[in-house]
Amino acid sequence: MLKYKQDNSGINLTDFLSTTNILTMHNINNKKQLFTNISNICEKNINISNSKFLALLLDKEVNENSGIGEGVAIPNIQISEIKNIFGVFIKLNKSINFNSIDNEPVDLIFTLISPKNNQPNYLYILAFLSRLFKDKKKLKNLRASFDKETIYAILTNKL
Repeated sequence: MLKYKQDNSGINLTDFLSTTNILTMHNINNKKQLFTNISNICEKNINISNSKFLALLLDKEVNENSGIGEGVAIPNIQISEIKNIFGVFIKLNKSINFNSIDNEPVDLIFTLISPKNNQPNYLYILAFLSRLFKDKKKLKNLRASFDKETIYAILTNKL
């Protein structure tokens, strides 16, 4: 299991995000529909039922809204059945209401799934992602990109 430092040094999205888990989605109209799609992706990759993922995502969202502002959301859950951190990035073709802290709709979503016994790393990665998505130039470039390779390069600072 990877160990990260509190200053987020050593965090590399390539450790838990691949181009196969970067998607652009059309015709997503609400948060539940988005979470259903995310749950299906997670089920295929992690082998835990999509209904369990959906329930966990929806429950967490009720208690802790993941919309961080600037059109970005970082839904995140911890699951005891997994051993490795897993990420999914989704770019929507049209923004959806997310009850974000700035009341702006969301079109960029990074979902973080982490093992339950990985608390420090989980929090460090969330802090890293929050800072990553505060970069206005990066957000502009992500919104202007249409292929997963370019999006991956932007997210992993390879572009």
